[in-house]
Amino acid sequence: MGWLANVLRAEGLTVTEIDGWRQRGHGYIDDAWGVVCHHTGGDTVAADLVADGTADLPGPLSHILVGRDGSATVVAAGIAHHAGHGSYPDLPANRANAHTIGIHAVSAGKKPYPLEQYLAYVQCCAAVVAKIGQPASHVIGHKEWDLTKHDPSLSMDQLRADIADRIPGRTRYSRRHGCR
Repeated sequence: MGWLANVLRAEGLTVTEIDGWRQRGHGYIDDAWGVVCHHTGGDTVAADLVADGTADLPGPLSHILVGRDGSATVVAAGIAHHAGHGSYPDLPANRANAHTIGIHAVSAGKKPYPLEQYLAYVQCCAAVVAKIGQPASHVIGHKEWDLTKHDPSLSMDQLRADIADRIPGRTRYSRRHGCR
């Protein structure tokens, strides 16, 4: 998945690459099914934390971090510890990490995403699923994979609709998603 940064740039995003991202991960994703969307749980999470993880969960914790300003930071190309245990149709139970790209939005999940962040989230998801040849229906929320989770704090149906609008190059976005 060394293509991540270039695909995001081609989508028009401002992209930062964390040093060593192409080698970061726990093996390689050979057959990417789609994207699992997350929020970080805090409004000021640094990319280094997503790259390195915590004492309880080693990094990387996702592949892409979407900032409050709409920037995208590419963190890892290999398998990331982002989905954990769960299930979803067409994905092997408890194995989403090996088949999906994790995208975190910097957010505590308590207030609406800034519009620029939401639009960048849509662009990231659309760019990734278009690259791997999948439809917007292959973008799921962590809360849909693991029913004990609550992230991301967005309507996944609205997010998927906005992603579907973006995939063929259209730029119509709805403001119903809870952005300010």
